[in-house]
Amino acid sequence: MFQTSVSDKCLKRLYVGFMTAKRLISPFEATYFGTDTSIGSVPTAGMPLFFGSTVYGSLDVAVIQRVLDELAAAHPLLRSRVVDGWFVRDDEFRPRLDIVEGGDDDYLALINTPQEWTAGLFRAVLLREEERQQLVLVVHHGISDGRSAFALLNQFWARYTSYVTDSVVAQLDSRDELPLPMDQRLADVVSEVEADAWLTDFRTAAMNATEAPRALMRDGAVGDARRFALERIELSVEHTAEVVKTARAQGVSVNSVISGATLAAVRTRIAEAGPLPLMLGFAADVRGECVPPEPVETMANFASGAGVFAMVDGDMSPLDVAHQVEAGMRAIIANRDAARFPLAIQRVKDAPTLAMLSTSPSFALSNIGRVQPHSLPDDVAFLRTDIYAMGPQMPPKLTAFTIANRLTLQLEYDTALYSRDQMGKLRRTLTELLSALAQ
Repeated sequence: MFQTSVSDKCLKRLYVGFMTAKRLISPFEATYFGTDTSIGSVPTAGMPLFFGSTVYGSLDVAVIQRVLDELAAAHPLLRSRVVDGWFVRDDEFRPRLDIVEGGDDDYLALINTPQEWTAGLFRAVLLREEERQQLVLVVHHGISDGRSAFALLNQFWARYTSYVTDSVVAQLDSRDELPLPMDQRLADVVSEVEADAWLTDFRTAAMNATEAPRALMRDGAVGDARRFALERIELSVEHTAEVVKTARAQGVSVNSVISGATLAAVRTRIAEAGPLPLMLGFAADVRGECVPPEPVETMANFASGAGVFAMVDGDMSPLDVAHQVEAGMRAIIANRDAARFPLAIQRVKDAPTLAMLSTSPSFALSNIGRVQPHSLPDDVAFLRTDIYAMGPQMPPKLTAFTIANRLTLQLEYDTALYSRDQMGKLRRTLTELLSALAQ
């Protein structure tokens, strides 16, 4: 297991002056590369990030491999290996491309297959089922987050399309220097005093709480070969526009509307009467907190986290819950909680605080936001964008993104904890609540 309690100032001294061909794995990154490690209540050790596109049409395997090689050459962490707690750049690395004749069942098999990272942190799989083809990029989550993953996917399709159409291929801004980790970048803008203040506020709030946040019933079962599952909700362009219109009319963000509907749906699965405390844990991109801001194209994990509480009754409108979420989100932004959190938790050494941090949210949300449509050849038709990140014992999660003016919501869960029946009902309830917003 990697050391995860190095002070912020010590971190800076450790990284400065190292060769660009290698650098130490940071305490934050170590939670993804360690053993039995977690960030708060979320187990992160060895977690893969799967993302890609499903299309209709024939794809050129040789061109796919060429573009994968170029992406690895442009992004140093994609061509790095982990050696004794270090990222070591390997300029001879070529991403492996596996060709699989299959479709959705094979994709589910892929996301349920433990990944082996000693050969590299980046590879790809092409699933082919007649005219339907699904390209899946597989990256270690320790070196990527949802936003940088989609930026990489856009780079892939832009280059692929340029090659197969004999167009001008854009020059990639290649670099050899390994990007600095999130916690080092944040240490330049968050003081130790500010990190300690976050811990003080967190401990005070936890000790003053009269009730723990409620959670979904754990009715799952072990032994499912497809342990990690997903349920998708794909809104039409018109329905997406109505959700946006509703959010604006309410004076809240689309994220708060999605969050309110999610917590309202979760509340319907809890039998207790009366208002109950629910907590939504969410991923927060902190690239904008850095000075200068970290570009989304940088392949590194800049996803922090925070939590919003709401008191939710069984018959409460999703919009009423959305207003609670909005108030909580504004406080989190004003307090810079997402920027302080990664540094604060590295300073925790006492068992009571560690126990408080391990409290699972009622549900989790990863809202990637608006995603740029892919540039595809004319003879290739876009079907959907895919992304998935789930590990054993993780709380259930909703991943949200908008592409081509259509909102996609994806429920992701561990069937060892939550049954398909329960999560299927939750998806249907969430769909109904979102449909009601458009009426």
